[in-house]
Amino acid sequence: MRTTLITLVLVLAACGRSDRQDASTPHGSPSATAPRGPDNLVLRIARTGGAARVYAYPRLDTVVWRAPSAPAPARILAFDDEAGTIAYVDLKGQPARVDFRQQAAFTVTRSKVTGVESVDGSAIFAIAGDGAVERYAPGGTWKWKPPVAARALFPQKDGTLLVLGERGAGSVVWLVRPPGSAVTDSAILPRVDRTLRTQVGDRLYLASGARLTGVRTRTIERTPEVTFSRAVELLAATPSGDRVFAVTTDGTAVEVVDRYQERISGRIELGRSIAALRVDPLGRYLLVRPEGRDSAVVIAVGTNRVIGAVATAWRADLPFVGPDGGIVTAQGPDVIITDGETLRPTARVRGGAADFWYLFRWTGFRPRAAALDRPVEFEGPPVDTSAADSVDADSSAGQPDSSARVPATWTVSFAALLVADKARELAAQIQVGGERARVVTSMREGSAVYRVVLGPYATREEAERVGRESKQSYWVYEGGP
Repeated sequence: MRTTLITLVLVLAACGRSDRQDASTPHGSPSATAPRGPDNLVLRIARTGGAARVYAYPRLDTVVWRAPSAPAPARILAFDDEAGTIAYVDLKGQPARVDFRQQAAFTVTRSKVTGVESVDGSAIFAIAGDGAVERYAPGGTWKWKPPVAARALFPQKDGTLLVLGERGAGSVVWLVRPPGSAVTDSAILPRVDRTLRTQVGDRLYLASGARLTGVRTRTIERTPEVTFSRAVELLAATPSGDRVFAVTTDGTAVEVVDRYQERISGRIELGRSIAALRVDPLGRYLLVRPEGRDSAVVIAVGTNRVIGAVATAWRADLPFVGPDGGIVTAQGPDVIITDGETLRPTARVRGGAADFWYLFRWTGFRPRAAALDRPVEFEGPPVDTSAADSVDADSSAGQPDSSARVPATWTVSFAALLVADKARELAAQIQVGGERARVVTSMREGSAVYRVVLGPYATREEAERVGRESKQSYWVYEGGP
């Protein structure tokens, strides 16, 4: 399922704006904002730790979810769109999670670890102090001790894990499949200085001095080396991995490596030293940070065209490119959204730079269909109506008309959780006008689901009012609890 979604994103990226679409389409046009597929969302967490909120993008005045506190973020790892969790590394270097369904954010382990990585937002891998590899997943913790201490981890979407270690004057990559501990394959390499995992995940790039080598992640086969004039200092790749961008030591240009030709196919000269690279998740733009400047040079990936530069602080979260092609930047205390083609500002979020930002796409905050929260009804055995047919028609006088429509009712739902204690804890925090939320239990695919609700109410307007007054994330559906 995840591979299919990634493939779809890459296909859409091929039709992106930069040099492949009419740039005259305004950001606010219906074609750019019409809802298609998952919703565009931004998670914002106070940079020093504290409140966490999710906003609709680009309408950054609309809060769709909130949690009272979260560990201060340093780096986002991945988003699990099935479980509704985001894995990240906090400022102490420890793995943490934001759980949208439980309305909570928490540290996964207090142990001192390094090299924290995740590819799916669910399983988080890290290197323990003794060089062993640990995996923290909802089903439990797994630990594996490689032949020599692990140096870097590269989890793959197929469930395998590539582990980089150092052996003598060289490096070695092992392939394992957790929770198994057997090494299924390995590759010996020169001493690795830089690493790059492509977003699709079918190739791992390893730089040793001025040489760049690719490793096919499924077979651990090495690809032909690409040699540069000097040692490779920075690496980035398009989402599909078809192009790799490299900057050499003291280099003033971005060199483009064609994955299929296995050679340097282009050069983008900037005229000054380069400090960092960042690629648009949809493959439209390459952002380059010039050494010693608070700015980002915007390059169109399709043509290697330098569009221009935009002022921004360079942080782990900002700048980034939004799904509408807007470049989200940090300027002083504010966050500015700039059009990627014209570099003109289109929106300002005052005080937004005090937060850590992460863009993701999900359908989980949409209102649920009422049918999903109704118990399954089964047809009973056939009813013998012969007795009823013999009754005098006048005997039905004064009886209620079973065909009369039952008045509609509306329920406010705050969460659907799999843990009863979490549901009761959340319900205890919600009270509107003297009415406290309660927990309703239902079964879904053989598992108990605990829903936190208020109501029912006679009108949708009343239910919406109660939801707003609760100050919680909620949705309203027709029908009783």
